[in-house]
Amino acid sequence: MDNEVKVLTPEQWEKFAPVLQEMEKYRNLSEEEKEQIILQIVSAPYIDLMCDWAFKHVFGHNKGGLMMLLNDFLPERVVDLEYDDKELDLFAHDDKLVVMDVVCKTEKGRRILVEMQKSEKKNFRSRMLYYGAGMFYKQLKSGEDYGTLMPVYVICFMNFTLRHEHNQLVYRYEVFEESSHERYEPDKKREQLLTWIYCELPRFAGLSGRNLSPVEQWFDILQNMRNFAVNPKHVDKRFTGILEACRQNRLPDVEQIQYVRAMISDREKQEIAEVYLERGIEQGIEQGRRDTIRKFMAAGASKELIAAATGLSIEEIEALK
Repeated sequence: MDNEVKVLTPEQWEKFAPVLQEMEKYRNLSEEEKEQIILQIVSAPYIDLMCDWAFKHVFGHNKGGLMMLLNDFLPERVVDLEYDDKELDLFAHDDKLVVMDVVCKTEKGRRILVEMQKSEKKNFRSRMLYYGAGMFYKQLKSGEDYGTLMPVYVICFMNFTLRHEHNQLVYRYEVFEESSHERYEPDKKREQLLTWIYCELPRFAGLSGRNLSPVEQWFDILQNMRNFAVNPKHVDKRFTGILEACRQNRLPDVEQIQYVRAMISDREKQEIAEVYLERGIEQGIEQGRRDTIRKFMAAGASKELIAAATGLSIEEIEALK
């Protein structure tokens, strides 16, 4: 099978092993453990589009693929676009420097930010609000008319879910009046000035296949690309260019090292997040148990009754006093 790797060659080991040495967490692993980590990444025929580097690599250099993506999610049709700088220096010299995934604008001047978020970040909604507002703010120079402001779209593909009232694949947020739901931009011929589109990938639970809608096809591609066989039969032919751009064996050495480094970094961040989550759950359970015991004590319950109800020893209950 094309790009199938079962054992690292000496050349591959020499190329990728130093990446593991860059991170303290992996330096003390055995050679066999390091090889398995590398193999898990380089043996896949296609790169993982949920990796931030891979997403930027494919859609930051493939205008045709990016336009196809946008036309399946935006309310207006994009016939041409140009890439903007990927760093947006917001508001003032000492404000946050926002590094974005793919920033572009259409031939009509609409500005679009496309983000891939593999794991949930703290205050995610506020972060996306900040990104969109920053792109909106930076359009005008001193003396320019507010009427020239163009719509901004923030499209985020997320490998996690947020809390919503309804279960759907795509959530679209605009600015409305609370009671009447009147649009902030009353001219119905104009697009909303600020729009956030959240595409929560885990909500796609369908099977891969040709009967999927265009949106479902993208969810399948973004979630499952790394697990596809070399020439997946179920993928619509319109995605041929995306598949070719994602073939791992076509990456130059420098880019493949960058990809492996990004994948290992993502793995490390995920493991750290899981440890902190687990610790948080354990601490929450422990705190809840302590609060319950203190309530028993305040109600005048005996230590023997508390011990029977909680499974703690008399000594442990005594210590809580």
